[in-house]
Amino acid sequence: MFCLVTETPTDTDAKPFGSRVRERFESVSPFSLAMLGFVGFLGDVFPQLELLTLFHLFWLFALWPFVSMLLGGVKQSLGHEEDEADPRAWLDMDMGWRGHFAFLLGVPLSVLNPLLFRQDAMQLLGSLVAILRHRGSLPCTESHTQSTTYRLPVEGEWTVVNGSPIKEYSHSWFPATQRYAYDFVITDDDGRTRPTGTDTSIENYYCYDQPVLAPADGTVVSIHDHDPELDRAGGFSHPLKRSVTGNRVTIYHGNGEYSSLVHLVPGSIEVEPGERIERGEQIGRCGHSGNSSEPHLHFQLQEHPTFEVAAGLPVRFDEVAIDTPGADVVELTNWEEPDGPSQYVHVGQRVTHTPEKERRRDDTAKSPETTATARLDSINTSGQLANGLAIGGLLTVLVGFVVSSLPTIAFGLAGLTGLVFAYHALEVLSGDNSVRLGSFAAAIGLGVAAAMVGAFGSLALLPEVDASTVGVGVFMAGFALYIAVWEYVRRGVFRDGVTVTSTVD
Repeated sequence: MFCLVTETPTDTDAKPFGSRVRERFESVSPFSLAMLGFVGFLGDVFPQLELLTLFHLFWLFALWPFVSMLLGGVKQSLGHEEDEADPRAWLDMDMGWRGHFAFLLGVPLSVLNPLLFRQDAMQLLGSLVAILRHRGSLPCTESHTQSTTYRLPVEGEWTVVNGSPIKEYSHSWFPATQRYAYDFVITDDDGRTRPTGTDTSIENYYCYDQPVLAPADGTVVSIHDHDPELDRAGGFSHPLKRSVTGNRVTIYHGNGEYSSLVHLVPGSIEVEPGERIERGEQIGRCGHSGNSSEPHLHFQLQEHPTFEVAAGLPVRFDEVAIDTPGADVVELTNWEEPDGPSQYVHVGQRVTHTPEKERRRDDTAKSPETTATARLDSINTSGQLANGLAIGGLLTVLVGFVVSSLPTIAFGLAGLTGLVFAYHALEVLSGDNSVRLGSFAAAIGLGVAAAMVGAFGSLALLPEVDASTVGVGVFMAGFALYIAVWEYVRRGVFRDGVTVTSTVD
């Protein structure tokens, strides 16, 4: 089923020409324009098409989400939006100059951190994969029929500071994985996320270290733990973070629905991959890890087991009480909620889980009960190897701006591979039980990238291609392997009637 927006001829004719042009222009996604950057690689490979290298400029549109957020924050700071209805106007959060500075500082740090750069790039390209997987029409409120009932993943009253099924107020329409995501915090009656007069130490925030709960019955698909977090917020996140999600739990609920709970406190995750969990069971604690300006819980429903290439799913919550202290985005947009059980929640609302009766199991969920084989151990290793290969490609791109010799770059990647192996070996010898086989697999992938770059340099393959183009090719090879691995998981392992019991990192 396709998500169609229809207009009557009367509505169209009543609008001024300028308004219609503006609407058409706004309907063009910056993400779609960014994809035109791929055309530039034809000019890199074929000298006679050198003019096509100008298409690389379209990659700048990939920065539009960052620019949009920054411009919005600056306009708000300068008072240009005071007269506009804003569902967040009643909130008093850390949105001053420090937050804008931290945001600007975070962009180059993400590019220079190959672990984050790999994930950001895969998220961007993963949206294209998701669009292709859904034949050009991503899931939406009209097309997606929710098969499981979900509760809020927290207890008590929380505030939605980001997120809505309405496009204008969504968490972020692109990348596709976060289209219907929500950010939750706890606020006081004045809309503050920490008491007046306290500093930005993370323990001062009301939501920090609060329990995070499973939204429905399911099976833990994957966890990522032990990502660091700063002890201060105010717009800043840890510069050495290893994942944009920080510490994360992904749960399979059956019928192609997965929930992802993100930014948890390091070491707070209480579940293991393959473990059967019940609705309302504690899985971790709300933290400040990953891409986080202050402690909060990021929650999303998705149709794929891996964060980077998933398409977000709109999610309704049952047994929820809603208070709207500020502007109501439903009224602002004249949005008509599709018929269905439970409720959507929107940015600016205060929401509370209000169970009608005590229950822990979601009896309507169709999460499977039988046991699968232990294939995920080798699958996870393959996925981490693909990540290492992709990271090696991105490092080649970055280093290629300074060093043009492919053999030199390959030698550097090989040396880095050795250092990563040595680092993880020392962790194992020191008794660190958090080190998994996937960590070594990522190092192997980095070594494979070194071998591929070295082969291009030593064997003079494609002599007209520079280091950056080779790096992009290696990254795309890693990305293709990553997609193949997780598509096999989605279709062959996490199918209806099977519960995964093997370890996933």
